[in-house]
Amino acid sequence: MDSILVHEEDTSKKVLGLLRYSGQNRYVPQTKKLINSAIQVSKANQDGLLLANSYYALGNYYFFNANIDSSLTSLDLADEYLGNKDPMLKASILSTRGGIYSKSGDVTLALSTQLEAKAILEQIDATQLEENAAAQLTGKKLVLYNSLANLYLKIDDYDNALKNYDEAYNLAVKDERALPNTAIILSNKGELLYKMKRYEEALETAHDAKKMKIRAKLPERFVAVSNYHIGRALYQLDSVDVALDYLNNALTQSLDNQYTHGEMLALAERGLIYLQQGNFENALKDCSRSLELAEAMNEIETKIEACDCLYKTQSKLGNFESSLKNFERYTQLKDSLFNEKNVRKITQLGMQYEFDKRDAEQELLIAKKNRQQKLILWGVGVLFVFGLLASIFFRKRLIYQKTITEQQQAIQEQEIVKLRQNNRITAMNSMIEGQEKERARIAKDLHDGLGSLLSSVKSHYIAVTENHTSNKETVDKTEQLIDYACNEVRRISHNMVPHTLAVSGLSDGIKDLADRLTIDNYEVTLDINKLPKLDATKEAMVYRLVQEIVSNIKKHAKAKSIFIQLYAHNDQVFLTVEDDGVGFDLYESKNKKGLGLKNIESRVAYLNGEIDWDSKQGKGTTININFTA
Repeated sequence: MDSILVHEEDTSKKVLGLLRYSGQNRYVPQTKKLINSAIQVSKANQDGLLLANSYYALGNYYFFNANIDSSLTSLDLADEYLGNKDPMLKASILSTRGGIYSKSGDVTLALSTQLEAKAILEQIDATQLEENAAAQLTGKKLVLYNSLANLYLKIDDYDNALKNYDEAYNLAVKDERALPNTAIILSNKGELLYKMKRYEEALETAHDAKKMKIRAKLPERFVAVSNYHIGRALYQLDSVDVALDYLNNALTQSLDNQYTHGEMLALAERGLIYLQQGNFENALKDCSRSLELAEAMNEIETKIEACDCLYKTQSKLGNFESSLKNFERYTQLKDSLFNEKNVRKITQLGMQYEFDKRDAEQELLIAKKNRQQKLILWGVGVLFVFGLLASIFFRKRLIYQKTITEQQQAIQEQEIVKLRQNNRITAMNSMIEGQEKERARIAKDLHDGLGSLLSSVKSHYIAVTENHTSNKETVDKTEQLIDYACNEVRRISHNMVPHTLAVSGLSDGIKDLADRLTIDNYEVTLDINKLPKLDATKEAMVYRLVQEIVSNIKKHAKAKSIFIQLYAHNDQVFLTVEDDGVGFDLYESKNKKGLGLKNIESRVAYLNGEIDWDSKQGKGTTININFTA
């Protein structure tokens, strides 16, 4: 992260680099800071397209971390900043929306959204793109085709599902880098072939997918799914013993990797095999556990399969009351699923009709526009003459409106200047209060520290002179106290006007602060890069700002390590101070009467800068500040 932020000069490359790194790491919680940094840089450069990319990444982050509402809000912002600039990014935003709708159980809305994304991607001419962009387009298509196939599979539209799996596979297999995606697509296709009762093809495809997953070094839970698919197909082909071996492997791998979904599937299938073999006790155990997991994950198809197994097993064991309850549940679930799929199919047909209707209307609209263009050409001449006459009138009117607008703008600018002056006065008042506090602190240090020490010196000196004796221990003690008093004077003087800041400038002054923190047993990371020469007042203000933040950390944070970063980009200076301490409640702290936060914010206001607090109790604090150099 630091190398991207500090060493990358091109803003676009910097932002896209942060976002690409976040995506490559599957949007784990630690990547949120990277995405927020990308948003901050994009805002500083007022780049709408970079902001759209940044908020799209933030939407993916929330989606991957199961925060659906925040994900949709971020995607809305991405759409707002994007406009019509980048169709590929527009399709990506729609695709993520489709994933959210699918995860929320709205398959119909998910399908219509993904189809809209597909239409956008297929309108992009790959031959007009650069190599990297063309590869990116291919990657987005194969992911989208696989998602569409999964949605069609949910509504039992097997033909469209198979078509999209084949399209996704044909794209993925051409690129060795896409081997993990290729393996997953092939695995999904094998599941579809099983549902189509093409068991031999399903078995062959599942074996191929398993080999590909192992070659791609996918996590073991993916291999567990392939073992489950192989065992299920073997069972349908009457190879029961071999099927049990694969299902046992799938179950072991799922348990070892805490893969609950795989455990549920393997138990349900193994329970049916035990039922067929007459091993009713094990069948009851497996199917009961499978139903329990399916209830927790709301997997309706597995619930149906488990209830079917349980009512038959209970009947064989003579538990007719339990058998009847499970049969009633089985019937209820199956009817519910049947009705739900019928509704989805009807909705899908309606959607397809609307898509076809919209395409026909668009074609008619294009033809109509062509006719209208011819009429427009004839009308241009008439409009030109009319426009010439109207322009004379409107020109005078515009001059008048311009005068009024300039006057209003001048008034607004005066009000803005006045408001800024008021804000500056407020900030200065806060600074004055902070300075008064600093003077009080110095006075207290002089009184309690130096005053007490000098009193002790005087007492020891009197003792020496009154006794007229060479008491070496007393003399030595007196000399030590005098030395310590001198050191106290130097320390207080240094805090008032740091010698390093005055002589060597801001960078060395902050390095001196960091050295003193290291002496105080803090683990300090300091990064100062490309810092421009600031005027003396700003340098002093920035130094006091860092000093105040560090002072607060030492007093309240109970931190072990402190990170300080100071760098410039274009005409902006960025300061970040981060600690691993106990954190605090920002709202509660601001409502207290202490001046710590108030002093920091007043100094930032004096610099005409912006400050962002990020602190949670028990998780440390990060402060980001930027101002114009």
